[in-house]
Amino acid sequence: MKNLNLHVKEVPDFPNIVNVEVFRGDCPCSCRHCPVGTTPREKRRSFFGYGSIDLMLFEKIVNEIAEYPDCVLRLHSVGEPILWDKLIAALKLAHDKSVKTWLFTCGVTRDKQLLHSICEYADIVEVSVNSSSPEDYRASKGLAAFNLVCENIEFLHQTIVENGYGTRLLVSRVETPTRSDDDAFIHHWKATGVVSDAFVRSYHTYNDLLPGISESEIEEKKGPCLVHWARLSLNLEGKAVVCFNELFRISTDPATELGDIREQTIHEIWHGTLLNTLRHAETTGNYAGPARNLPCRSCRYYQPLVPDRQTSEFQIEQLKNRNAQVI
Repeated sequence: MKNLNLHVKEVPDFPNIVNVEVFRGDCPCSCRHCPVGTTPREKRRSFFGYGSIDLMLFEKIVNEIAEYPDCVLRLHSVGEPILWDKLIAALKLAHDKSVKTWLFTCGVTRDKQLLHSICEYADIVEVSVNSSSPEDYRASKGLAAFNLVCENIEFLHQTIVENGYGTRLLVSRVETPTRSDDDAFIHHWKATGVVSDAFVRSYHTYNDLLPGISESEIEEKKGPCLVHWARLSLNLEGKAVVCFNELFRISTDPATELGDIREQTIHEIWHGTLLNTLRHAETTGNYAGPARNLPCRSCRYYQPLVPDRQTSEFQIEQLKNRNAQVI
């Protein structure tokens, strides 16, 4: 098999980002680029399940991440995390342990106190506003909440400035087939002066739960995926899965599970046999043994190990630079 390891870097001792699923089964939006959004709201709980992570399990994750100050804990949801009733308690818990947190949210809420607390305890807040006009917002997000979300972004900005919080406020959009529209989104939001950055996230199919954005534009997989060298994803039950996209199934396929943090540490899983086997497969192109059954083998929406666009790691570097300036 062809050797693909020309640009392979050393595996860090601990992942840069630990994605932790904290809530699932509900969201106010109906985004056309999300498996939850494309599922009718009345069917989401049966299709994805419904629940939230146990706070004691979350604390166990926080306690280990606290030993690795360069790691960021990203709270995400198969749905919308601000619907989790223990969100602020979880953010405060991490904050008190000096664990950096990244919250990804649609920002659809009228609870300004909730938004204020998020600014107080989160290090990065990413609002998936996805649009720069009410019309595009409604077409892509499935509801008429653009003005509300813009109001909330402005409120987040003012709260951060007035209280001297170090929170990094981001807005994002999911990639579309029209590059000019994506570029216009970035230009619009950067021009407002209320956000730290605006960027476009890569479209993906969530391992075939959604159709491809444009099959003619997606090339065959040519090398390793950044995720397996930089990030680890955990579901509500504490099981680590090989890919973030696998979290969007009602139950994980045992073949895609890397370990269980109720029985192991994140560090042990990160250096475990299956993940190392996958890394070897991706650098050699030889998916023999356990790696043969993983979705990574034929994924065409992977993140290249040497990316050609801005990744989440860029935002983490900006966070580090901010902290260095404060010191």
